[in-house]
Amino acid sequence: MPLLNRRRAPAADEFVVAARSEEVGDGVMTAVKIGGRKIILTRDNGKVYAIDGLCPHAAADLTQGSLRHWQLCCHEHNYCFDIRSGRIVWPEDEVYRLRRYAVMENDGQILVRLSPPL
Repeated sequence: MPLLNRRRAPAADEFVVAARSEEVGDGVMTAVKIGGRKIILTRDNGKVYAIDGLCPHAAADLTQGSLRHWQLCCHEHNYCFDIRSGRIVWPEDEVYRLRRYAVMENDGQILVRLSPPL
């Protein structure tokens, strides 16, 4: 999976162009780098999501995991997260949350704001 690199570091509260709309498909992970942070862009039923590229449990690369509809599972320990809310799905007794970011689609572009995370 290619990593799209957005060179300029964004201001804390700024939306920045992360990808072209056609680069992000339903059920497909597109990795981008914004301000030195790896972000995963994906769609579920057409809605765009921007999530952290590292698992909050053990900092594994989530692009190596699997994405089925709204559930993203880490390849390292099989921790699974709901990309819509960031909540952990499995194991149920854990409290980790997947970091999500504000995202919008405008004029054929996907824009992401890193701070503050949702």
